[in-house]
Order: sequence, then C-alpha cells, then structure tokens
Amino acid sequence: MLVEQTKFGIPFRKYYFSSPEQTDWSECFLPTAYMDCYSARKPHFFRTENRHTLVTDLSPPEETIFRNFPKDTRNQIRRCEIERRFTLNVSTPMEKFIPLYNTFAKARGLSLFSVQDAEAIGRENYCIFSVDYEGKPVICHFYLLSASTAMVNLLISASCQDYNQDTDMRRSMGFANRCLHWQGMRYFKASGFQTYDWGGYVVDANDPVMQGINRFKRTFNGKLTPIYNHYSPLYAFIEHLRRKLRE
Repeated sequence: MLVEQTKFGIPFRKYYFSSPEQTDWSECFLPTAYMDCYSARKPHFFRTENRHTLVTDLSPPEETIFRNFPKDTRNQIRRCEIERRFTLNVSTPMEKFIPLYNTFAKARGLSLFSVQDAEAIGRENYCIFSVDYEGKPVICHFYLLSASTAMVNLLISASCQDYNQDTDMRRSMGFANRCLHWQGMRYFKASGFQTYDWGGYVVDANDPVMQGINRFKRTFNGKLTPIYNHYSPLYAFIEHLRRKLRE
C-alpha cells in the first residue's frame, strides 16, 4: 500500500506492510519509507527501526478465534452484546470521525488528523468502524487495509472524551471497545482478510498510558511479532529532526 504526500514541495512516499523486493535508486535520495514490514530485509543505504506489534490470525473458524480470548474478554464482549447500549457502525463517515479523534488527540498530545491525511491514504485503503451512542460515535477504529497481503492494521483507536467523569459509561465503553474489535475481526475475516494487526506494541513500556494500552491489547492473546520500518537517508534525517522538535 503506497501513501504519497507532498510537503514543502518534496514528495514523501510511504509503502506499508510489504518489504521491498527491488527499489529504484532514486528512492535513496528522496524521503521514502517502508512501514510496518514483517521482514528485516531492506534496500541498500536505508536505515531500519525495529518495533513490535501483536497480530491475531483470522484464518481459523470464528469459534476458535473467540475461544482463544481470555474468559474476561469473552464475558465483556457478551455483556456488551446483551446490554445493547450501543450500535455498531461499519461505515462511519469521516466528518464524524475527525472531531472525535482530534479532541482525543489534543487530550493525549497526539498529532491531529485532517481530510487531507485521509485523501493521502486513499479511500480504498482505509475504513472506519465505530460504536455509536444516541446517534453519535463514542469509540472509533481507523483501519488501514492491504488486500494484496490480506491484512488489516489498526492505525487509530480513539474514544469520546465527554464521559470521562461518568464511571458507569466509561465501564460500558470499555466493554464496547472490546466488542468493536471482535466485530471488526468477524467483518474482516468474512471479507477475506487473514491477519489483524493491532498497530504496535511497546515492549518494556515505562509510560503509564502506553502500559494501559499494552494491557488492553494483551487481553486478546495476539501473537507478539517483530516489525520493521525502513527509512531512506533523507527520510531518516527528517524523522530524527521531527522527533527533536517535538521533545
């Protein structure tokens, strides 16, 4: 999956989920990146960043996938389905996703998301699922899709900030978030996808927020898997500079 953006008149290229078999020499001199690759193989002169993720295999029968979840996770999914407090939406519009996510991002100190970001990804390369309450999304999952590798990647997970002080609602939203992941797996499996990538896992995380995210992801018993980002020299320099400026 290729995402192309132009910033300051410079074309940026990001290839997702597939390691490069052969690369045009010009990409060494442009800001080019191969993101979330499962192989350590890289083009000449590119630099590699090692990370990890969790993956769920969608090839077994639904019953087998569900049975592999811990008991508490299964019970919370069933609780959400029984309560019927929320409705599942597998075609959440961008105009509802962006306000929810950007409010969430501001609270977490994350980068904002725009229509231009979505256009750069390409409509055929993503989908947005949500659980809705009273006609409005309260939890959104933004997925990147790679039909060629039969995998789906959780790029963004965000929740509504309006209920932070409502203990009962936050508890129900926690159940709904697990249910949304499960229903997403069912949907993607039926659509022919074979791998559900949880969008990263920070090994030995020290940040309390990241530790909480790790705990949540582990409740689905995904397989810990190494992944690699390969950066051209120019892209690596820009990425290093961007991180310094954010510190």
